[in-house]
Amino acid sequence: MNKAATMVAAGLGTLALVGVGAGIASADPDPTPSANPTARTTASPTEKAGQRADVNRKQNGLLRRALHGEATLGGHQQRVVVFQRGIVEAVSAKSMTLRSEDGFIATYVLDSETRVRKQRQPATVSDIRATDKVRVLAAKDGSVLTAKLVRDHSQ
Repeated sequence: MNKAATMVAAGLGTLALVGVGAGIASADPDPTPSANPTARTTASPTEKAGQRADVNRKQNGLLRRALHGEATLGGHQQRVVVFQRGIVEAVSAKSMTLRSEDGFIATYVLDSETRVRKQRQPATVSDIRATDKVRVLAAKDGSVLTAKLVRDHSQ
C-alpha cells in the first residue's frame, strides 16, 4: 500500500473512532512498518455480526456528513492530517481553494505526489474545475496544507 493510501486509511480510521467517541491510543513496540498493513473488523464473542454492521453503517454516516477536520496520527513519527469536503472556489496547477457548506475556506498546495480521482477513475489536477464538489485529504506541516488525495464527486 503506498504512502498516500496508508495515510488516507489511517486518517479515516482515526476520524471514524473520533466521530463516535471511541478513540483508543496504542503504540506499536516495533517501529518498523509492516510491508502490507491490513485492517480487519471481527465481531466480539458477545456481539452478533448484524450488530457490527449497524455500528459500521453509523460510522460511515458520520464520515459522509463531516465537512472538515483535523486529526493527529500517533506512532513512530506523529503527523497531522486534515480533511475537507466542499466546493472548489479556485484551482491552479499549484493550489486549490475549497469552501465547505458551513463557510470554512482552506487553500491546499498541490504537488507531484497529489493523487486525483474523478468519477472513481485516476485523473489530473487539470480535470478539476471551479464549482466541482470534492473531498481533500492533506498533510499539515505548520500552516501549510499539502493535498495528498483529491476526490471529485461532481457528476
